[in-house]
Parts: sequence; structure tokens; C-alpha cells
Amino acid sequence: MGTIKDIFDEFLAEQKARLKPRTYGGYEETIDLFEDCLNGYGPSSLSPEDSDLFDELYDEGKEFCEIFGPDMIAPFDISEFLDYFMVKKVVASNSLLKTVGTVMRKFVRWLGEKGYASKEDHERMADIVGELKSDMVAVAELSDLIYDYARGSPEVDFEETKDGYFKVADTKSGELWLEDYMGSGKVIGPVIVSEEISSKCKKGWEICLELGKTGNAWHMLGSGYVYQR
Repeated sequence: MGTIKDIFDEFLAEQKARLKPRTYGGYEETIDLFEDCLNGYGPSSLSPEDSDLFDELYDEGKEFCEIFGPDMIAPFDISEFLDYFMVKKVVASNSLLKTVGTVMRKFVRWLGEKGYASKEDHERMADIVGELKSDMVAVAELSDLIYDYARGSPEVDFEETKDGYFKVADTKSGELWLEDYMGSGKVIGPVIVSEEISSKCKKGWEICLELGKTGNAWHMLGSGYVYQR
């Protein structure tokens, strides 16, 4: 068994042999992005022993994916790639997001078929891709909607402000109830939004927001990104 880079090359070689060039281009771009994600974030979860090895070989010019084998690809890495890296670090079109979901489903299946992932990890990876891929475009579109809506917030003196990550606890037409994800867990609301935003939000999704309160209602003053998990 070779390195992560080796199995990426093996996967792409097999796909190139069966796909039309335009379709293959999407596979190559997706794997390149996933490799960038692993090279950037993979070292942070290494054991002390593996971290020492990484530091030694990194100084010689090698990246994470050129040092470690596919056993170092964990279910968390798939989740981080789809629900963080592609959302926050890549300015991706809807077309690319759809392609990434499709390719990662194929890649995870291939890892299992080749025995490059344990049965338990493969099943968990497959579940994660299944959970996240269908809503990647919807999350990106909702992030844009909330950003535009927040820019039109009323310019008033707010009685109270909050900022951080909030989990969608409930939705009604034009209103959201949000749980303070990083704090007390207390649900606040109603947060006034457009009917389009409330219709597109799903319970459990996480939103980075700045909120201001007037009377009994909250308003979006600024926003970051929307995450599925």
C-alpha cells in the first residue's frame, strides 16, 4: 500500500481510462482540492510520533499526502472537506459543488472496494457523503441569501447583540429560532428573516451570525457561512 498521493493517482488513472475528458476534469479537480485540504489540515490531528515524522519529512519538501498512507484518511476528513473546506475555503460554483459530491461518493466507494479503508471507516464515510452531498448547493445559496439580507438590516440602536455560531432550532415563515451553539445552548428568537430564507433553512444547520435585538425580535446584522453539521 502506497501513500495517499499514490492512491489518488491510482484512482484518477482508473477514472481517466473510463471517462470522457470533460467529466474526468471534474474528478481531477475534486481530488486536487481534497489533497489540498488534507495537506493543510491533516497534520493537526497527528499523534506526537507521527507529528515528529511529518516535521522531519516536511522539512525535506514532502507534504502530508506524500508521507502517510490511506489509513490516515478518517471519516472526519471527508466531513471537513465537504462541509468546511468547500464551503469556507473554496469559491465554488454550484456546478463544482455538485461535481465534488458525486466524485467523493465514487472515491469513498472505491476506497472500500480496494480495501484502503476499514469496513467501519468506509461505512461512516459513505454515510457522511450521503448526508452532505445533496445539500451542498443549497447551503452555499443560503449563505449568499443571508449575507445579502443581513446587509439590509435596520440601522438602529439595538438593546442587545450576540455573535457566534447558531444552530437552527425551529423555523416559521419569515422567522427563525436559533440555539447558541458555542455558548449556553439557550434558544433565541424570533429572528426576523425573509420567507425565502426561512423556507430554505433546515433544523440542525449551523450559521455564523451577528444578531441585534429590538423589542422581542432579533435581526441579522452580519453573517459568515452556513454549515450542515
